[in-house]
This record gives sequence, structure tokens and C-alpha cells, in this order.
Amino acid sequence: MANPLPDLGPEIEQRIERVRSFNRMYMHRIGVLAEKIFGSSYSLAEVRVLNELSFRKSVTASILCRELRMDGGYISRILQGFEREGLITKERSKRDGRQRTIHLTRKGRSVGDSILAEAKRKVLDMLAPVSPQDQQRLIDAMNTIDEIINANINAAVLEGDKWTLRPHRPGDMGLIIHTHAIQFAEDYGWNEEFEALVAEKTAEFIRNFNPARERCWLAEHNGKMVGSLCLVHVKEDVAELRLPFVTSEARNLGIGKSMLAEAVRFARHAGYKKLTMWTESIHDHARDLFEDEGLRIMREINHHRFGKDLTGQHWEMDL
Repeated sequence: MANPLPDLGPEIEQRIERVRSFNRMYMHRIGVLAEKIFGSSYSLAEVRVLNELSFRKSVTASILCRELRMDGGYISRILQGFEREGLITKERSKRDGRQRTIHLTRKGRSVGDSILAEAKRKVLDMLAPVSPQDQQRLIDAMNTIDEIINANINAAVLEGDKWTLRPHRPGDMGLIIHTHAIQFAEDYGWNEEFEALVAEKTAEFIRNFNPARERCWLAEHNGKMVGSLCLVHVKEDVAELRLPFVTSEARNLGIGKSMLAEAVRFARHAGYKKLTMWTESIHDHARDLFEDEGLRIMREINHHRFGKDLTGQHWEMDL
């Protein structure tokens, strides 16, 4: 049993109760407090697992536990039920024989699509009587909640040093341009053409930023920006990773891996089906990282850029 909370004071108590009250209201409005949600025969936990499976081409039980923050035994029981119903199949992982990858069957995908359609209808019904202006206010408020709650969710402590992964805020794009230009000039001798490219890409990101489908993550270590990664909308079902970067002194802290995993997770939940990225072959230190996450080189082009002879690489992965 958890230890009782100390006296928090009336102001904190009121804030806690307001958050809990909002959660109860919203969950009731979208119909997830019922024993079987969205008019289906499945519980909230089962729908969460089914939803996660629909976002991924294949996945293991351990990844589901990590992404959904659910107990392994509970996940296992849910998957056993899905297998009995013919919603999923399992096969031995090609990368790790100890693991089994899980795939939705045609029936499973049909069930998932049906539940998703009903969930969308619930939200549509909720939005229907609301004016377009108030709908935008609602979305803006949700974006604010998302940014505040998730700002430091990826904080980690490694080797006694704390690093955090957070969304961008005013002033960050200038910092990204400055850091990229200096690091790549020092490491590879790239000229100002690269700095201009980074400036163009960051300006484009700010001008066209869609918080529902795009993100920029910054990693901070000991109060210094040491990494960045942007995910931008390319077309309806395709997103592109841009400006992947970790400073040389921070490359042993797992920052690149965490940023990339967070970007892939966000892309799946935003509804993208494919993720692309363009890099130069000099980033050999990151090749294993990209491949471990599922990205593959689709084509290479020799060219002269940034004052150097380089080999450009186009990466892709299906989500």
C-alpha cells in the first residue's frame, strides 16, 4: 500500500482536484469510462493495445509494455485473448530469436478500424455544437496541456548527469542554427552553405508549424543544448526527420536513441504510415542507431555540398 501523502496545502490540493475533475469529465464525454468502450466488446486496456498494434507494422510484447506503461503479465493475458479471437498472429523475431513479433490479422485490423471509427464519431459529436472559433481554442488549449505535461517526460539520469528532452520554445531555432554551424565546421570543415540550409529549414518549420502533426525536440545536458531533431509533415501519410544532431561530447549518453524513438512514437500516433530522412554518409557513428530503429537506406547520391564531396543518403521506414 502506498504511503499517505503529506499535507500539501490548500492551493496544491485544489490544483490536484481540478486535474482529476477534468480527467473524469473528459473520459466520460468520450466514453472510455464504460466497462466496454466505444460500443465494442473490449475494455479500455484492450483497445489501447489494439490501437498500438494498428500503428505498427510489427511489435514485440516488451515494446508494448514500454510504450503503454502496462504490466507485462497484463499485456500477455490481453494478447492471449486476441490470439484466441484471431485478431493477431505471432512469429519468431528475425533480429532476436528470444522475442516474438506480433502482427494484426485482417480481422484484427478490421476490428481496430471499426473501434477507431466509433471513437472519431464520439469526438465529432462532441465538437458538432461548438463554434469553429471555440474548436480552435480547444485545440490550442490541448496543445498547451500536451507541451507542459510532456516537456520533461524524457528526463534521464546517466552517469550522474541529468539530461532532458523537451519541445522547442521561442529562441530555440537560432540556437539550433548556431550549434549546427559550429559543430559541423569543426568536425567536417563544412562551409556557410550548411548554415544557410539549417536556417532555411528552421524558418520553414516555424512558418508552417502544425503542433498536431509536427514536433521539434531539444536535448539539454548540464544546462546546454546538446541535441535536436525535427519531424515535419511532407504529405498526408508521410513525415520527414530533419536536422538530427547530437554534439560530440554527448554522444555516449543515449540522447540520439531517445530522440529518435520519441520521434517514431509520435509519428505513429499522428497517423503517418512512412518516415523518411536525408543525411550524408559521414554520419557513420549514427548509422547503427538509424538501422536499429527500423530506418533503411533506399538510395545514395554522390554530390558536392557544403564545400566537400559527399554521398547523400535517403532513408525510409514503414510505420
